[in-house]
Amino acid sequence: MFTKKFSDTSLRVSWTGALRLTGCTGCCKRWYFTFNGAECSGPLPIDGIVYLGGAKSLNPHRVRHIEGHCNNIHKGKVRVGFWVGNCQDDSRNDYDAYTGWISVSRIYVEEIPKPQA
Repeated sequence: MFTKKFSDTSLRVSWTGALRLTGCTGCCKRWYFTFNGAECSGPLPIDGIVYLGGAKSLNPHRVRHIEGHCNNIHKGKVRVGFWVGNCQDDSRNDYDAYTGWISVSRIYVEEIPKPQA
C-alpha cells in the first residue's frame, strides 16, 4: 500500500530481482505492475517478459529490472501489485514461472512530477 500525496503527480515503480521460466520450449511469461487492481494505461503498461526458446531442461535464474511510471492515479491510498501472467501472443499457461530465488527482491514506489508535454 502506498499513499499518494498529490493528484497531479505520477508514480514511478521498479522491481529488481530474480525471474525464471522453465519446463517449456518457445514459451513466454510476463511480469507486470497493477495499481488498485488495474494495469497502467497512461502512458503504457509497466511490464517485462521472459522468453525461453531453448530446451525444456533449461532453468535460468536471472536478475532482471522492470521500471516505469504511471500517470492519472488518484491521490490517497494506492495498492501497488506485481503479478505474473501469460504473454500477449501466448494463450498456453502451463509454464513454470518463478519470482525471486535465493536473493533479495525489491519493489520501489516513488511519487514524482508528471513528465513535461
